[in-house]
Amino acid sequence: MRIHHSGNKSTHFFIAYMQLLIQAEIVEIETLKNYMVNQFFNGNIDSLGPISKANFMQALNELQLPKL
Repeated sequence: MRIHHSGNKSTHFFIAYMQLLIQAEIVEIETLKNYMVNQFFNGNIDSLGPISKANFMQALNELQLPKL
């Protein structure tokens, strides 16, 4: 999927994007976080600015799988 790296990305955007990755069987949150940092943020979580970074972290928190 082509991502435009301009503008702030919302929490809702990150949740939707990461839900697609979860459906593609990347299910562990830590694996998902590493994948997103490497592929989406090109290895630098600060590359899209502080708002997108905060929204990404918020989306990760909202997607946390329940611990058994």
